[in-house]
Amino acid sequence: MNSANLLIATLVLGAASLPTSAQPSASKAGADDLVFMGDEEPAMKRAFERARASLDEFLLKAKARPPGLSAFSVKVGVRQGKDVEYFWINDFAEVGEFFEGEIGNTPQMVKTVKLGQRYRFTKGEIVDWLYIDRPQRKMVGNFTYCALLAKESKKEAEAARKRFNLDCET
Repeated sequence: MNSANLLIATLVLGAASLPTSAQPSASKAGADDLVFMGDEEPAMKRAFERARASLDEFLLKAKARPPGLSAFSVKVGVRQGKDVEYFWINDFAEVGEFFEGEIGNTPQMVKTVKLGQRYRFTKGEIVDWLYIDRPQRKMVGNFTYCALLAKESKKEAEAARKRFNLDCET
């Protein structure tokens, strides 16, 4: 890791965002357990790149809210001194030049925000996104979760991908 402390949680969304059955966590990790991975690690860099490359298309879909798609969320980093912790932002919307939404997971390291708090951010701060395609019973996006699965055993990672019908290969 670089000189700044970094925390990327295995949590996908806050408990209020999805039914428990739709909340992924790695097999070893419980609902509030954390997996540390630096944003300079190759798997995380690729995850950020994949998310940013498809962000405009995602934002159009999130704005339109097509039937059958739900739980649109984005992930942003919140900095406090040298520490950066990544949070899922739920129920977000564009407000002028910014976006606003609710912090979707409980802070573990950064204490300047809290679960459920409204948070304002720019498009450039978004490092990941996701939504649930209910008819396909599939999670779309969530590239950072795929990167974090690299820290799990092959068997556990495959089980997590299968449980959420999550495509981590493309």
